[in-house]
Amino acid sequence: MSNLGRMSLNELGDLLLSWIVLVIGFSIVFERRMPGLEAVVIIAVGVGTGFLLHELAHKFVAQRYGYWAEYQANKTGLLFIIVMALAGFIFAAPGAVVIHKMSYAVPPSAYLYGSPYGTEISWDREKDKNDELHISLAGPMINVILALISLASVLSGMVTDGLAFGIAYFTFFINLNLAAFNLLPFGPLDGRKVYENSPVVWAIVAIPIILIGVAVLFFRVRII
Repeated sequence: MSNLGRMSLNELGDLLLSWIVLVIGFSIVFERRMPGLEAVVIIAVGVGTGFLLHELAHKFVAQRYGYWAEYQANKTGLLFIIVMALAGFIFAAPGAVVIHKMSYAVPPSAYLYGSPYGTEISWDREKDKNDELHISLAGPMINVILALISLASVLSGMVTDGLAFGIAYFTFFINLNLAAFNLLPFGPLDGRKVYENSPVVWAIVAIPIILIGVAVLFFRVRII
């Protein structure tokens, strides 16, 4: 029985809680710029793609390589999001995908509800470099793909104004900046793991995305 795609009820609950808190936090910060219910819808879609699909990309690629992987919300981080939002800032650390190397001595049915038992080896202690490279790249790359889809929908004329344009623009903005931020080669970010496993891959992938993200965020370079 394959472990690919399995999600526990606890994991689904953590994903939903993280999404709700992120929507509330972003709505507080952007209330003056995007007032009303329409803004909440725009933020809900942008945050749902930007943060949650990023984490799920890590999870599903890890599962594809045979690891046990589960998203777990950071309750302190969720509270911090609200506190910072009330102060006028967004620093989002809603949770992370916890990854373990599955023990082949444990029958696959043990992972049915996403709660493995028996012997586990921490992914941080025993990992395959290629696995870690691909798993770490998965989150930022899904952000890049979503940003490109949003950009294409505007540049092609598929969306021109109203709610659809707002969703496309915010989805582009949030995914581009999440990809750029997460590819920085520091601390616990994905970029550090990518750089440690392959500096060449990091340079090819990360540098252009970071430069574009900085240009859009800090220098107000308009792409849309």
